[in-house]
Amino acid sequence: MKKQPFTSFAMFGSMRSGSNLLETYLNQYEGLVCHGELFHRFFIGKQGCQEYLSIDREKRDKNPQLLLDAIRDATPEKIAGYRIFQTHNPDVIETALNDPFCAKIILSRDPVESYVSLQIALKTNQWLISDPAHRKAEQITFDIEDFEIYMKERNAFYGHISAALSLSEQPFFEIDYEMLGGVDAINRLAAFIGDRNGKTSLKQPIKRQNPGALSDKILNFKETRDAPGMAEMLEQTPPSLKPIRETGTDLSRVYLSHTHPLAFGPMPAVPDSGIRRWLAFHDSGVTENGYTAHGYTEWRKSHGEPVFFSLVRHPVVRAYNAFMQKIFATTSGAYIGIRQELEDQYGLMLPAGEIKPDQPPRDLVSAGYGADEHRISFKLFLVFVAANLANETKIRQDGKWQHQTEIIRRYQVLFPEVLVFKFEDLSTDLTYLENRLGFKPFTGWKNELDTAYSFALSEIYDQEIEALTQAAYAPDYDEFKYKDLSGF
Repeated sequence: MKKQPFTSFAMFGSMRSGSNLLETYLNQYEGLVCHGELFHRFFIGKQGCQEYLSIDREKRDKNPQLLLDAIRDATPEKIAGYRIFQTHNPDVIETALNDPFCAKIILSRDPVESYVSLQIALKTNQWLISDPAHRKAEQITFDIEDFEIYMKERNAFYGHISAALSLSEQPFFEIDYEMLGGVDAINRLAAFIGDRNGKTSLKQPIKRQNPGALSDKILNFKETRDAPGMAEMLEQTPPSLKPIRETGTDLSRVYLSHTHPLAFGPMPAVPDSGIRRWLAFHDSGVTENGYTAHGYTEWRKSHGEPVFFSLVRHPVVRAYNAFMQKIFATTSGAYIGIRQELEDQYGLMLPAGEIKPDQPPRDLVSAGYGADEHRISFKLFLVFVAANLANETKIRQDGKWQHQTEIIRRYQVLFPEVLVFKFEDLSTDLTYLENRLGFKPFTGWKNELDTAYSFALSEIYDQEIEALTQAAYAPDYDEFKYKDLSGF
């Protein structure tokens, strides 16, 4: 399948998290260019700069897209990006988070180290050094109350990013300050963005500004350490983002074998418990997901590059799964807010109250909701999906109904070679994989049965449903060679 690389990138970080250093590293890759803090309140790109690429601050603040377009046009042969912090333009933060073709980099650092470094910089007015001889050594008095405010703002920023990326199920690359010393981590980040020409070494023009132990930088270190909760804070780094098993980033969703160089990337709204049983059989136990970027790096050191496979299904069946589980139902895990918006904006007339995906039909019919009403509701949902995936609605694009080609594209950012299996041919495809990897056959394997819904798809399917699905999911039909569901 043809890979569509990211067209831009955004580095989400905070002051004194190492973003200057990471920017200098990324700018050493031929295919990348980072333009600094483009949306700082008081300058553009770097301190003192009031105009950039013929766009001044007034124009930038009035229409941020002008600057985003300008950096892409300035070097069309490169993937252009920028650094963005919690105090920068909030509209740009949302634009980046909502753009599936913008690579998200989450840069974090131990919050105590960041805070202390920030206070020293504010005291010395020294924000960047290239010669250690020019370093201004200083100590600061640690203000517990001020630090609590700092942590509240920091956690709100990273928490918002985490929630947004979990909802949209977009991939991100998380990197910590302590990882900036290793060229392997920077190579993996560059490859994630789109430059796979790795480096053997990187120039480091920026020097660490405040080396040494925290006890040497904090005048009231003992008092700080003895404050409630601070001992733990001084000893460990809270993660900026917490991977969520089976949801969240594309990497955290991936199942990695304990014993083989094998990885499976699930497809939202495509059942995969049968595949997981197959993996468990060949793994001599439960195969797990939920890996961070660091965890995957460690796994790859011992397993090598994995054979990576994913699973797709006929678009009508997949869309119906998403509709029944997330829109029709009102039980735990359903998208109640989006359900209401679809009723208001697209005229869906769904049954009220607590509705399960397999609600007994007699309960629904007695309330005036039968197969005919259900057929109309599903068709209206498909009309919404077509508009949503064409970026014509304000409702978020959810992974459960996104194009399968888009999910595979995002997997390819992390795993360039993706084997795409079809749910309908899974038995044959898994046998091929067993032969390729030299596994003994899992003779007891069976694909799972479809979930029982209030109305079976066969009860409501017609050619209008097929036509609406093909309009919404043309890339999936084209790429995976699907035909009318009636032909299956």
